[in-house]
Amino acid sequence: MTDAPLSILIVDDESPARERVRRMLAGIAGTTVVGEASDAGEARRLIAELEPDLLLLDVQMPGEDGFALLRSLPSRPAVIFVTAFDHYAVQAFEESAVDYLMKPFRPERLEQALVRARQALTRPEALAARLTELLSGLERGAPSDRLERFTVRVGQRQLILRSVDVRWFGAEDKLVFAATAEGKHYVNFTLDQLERRLDPSRFARVHRAAIANLDWAAALRPGFAGTYRLQLKDEARTEIPVSRARARILRERLGA
Repeated sequence: MTDAPLSILIVDDESPARERVRRMLAGIAGTTVVGEASDAGEARRLIAELEPDLLLLDVQMPGEDGFALLRSLPSRPAVIFVTAFDHYAVQAFEESAVDYLMKPFRPERLEQALVRARQALTRPEALAARLTELLSGLERGAPSDRLERFTVRVGQRQLILRSVDVRWFGAEDKLVFAATAEGKHYVNFTLDQLERRLDPSRFARVHRAAIANLDWAAALRPGFAGTYRLQLKDEARTEIPVSRARARILRERLGA
């Protein structure tokens, strides 16, 4: 993948549903709808002809369903399932779907899914991380946006981490890591994405390059020009930078 627009094929047997998704995509930069299909046969033909980067695929359709369509493809694009039925979620991710959207969904939810699709196309290992994250985050039968578990690569293995076990998230050399008792693990999220999806009662963005787990906060030390250092209660007495802009909110949360 390059910076070229993400080419998308919409597959849904309901014309109003296809039109609604097309309108949403028109407001999202970096995407282009290359076609629409109302059944699996038409979709198969268009996939071979247009070679889209991504399918926005309904599950239930007359004749073959979305899963059967995927299994029939010799080479499949990235897939985001779009459906009104939440009980297909586990099966969708077993088919290596990038995401699973429940109808009706908001434009910002679609935009999040498209970001993940781009990540999956440029970094295939992100698919495994997304699968674990969404399967563990199922809430009331549907995927939750709360990030409770995620995977990191350790050698040839995918290690599953719980968010609550992360002491802090940081960034170095444009890569984001999770710091745990075992050390640093690089993750497939930006800090902005983590800030939106981590439990806000536990985690706080304390710096543009750091998110802290406040369960590990031990001391807040004044720094230079209104900045602070947040010391953690680990063996290394790790200190995380706290920016001046975020210091007041952090102090309030810590009762300082």
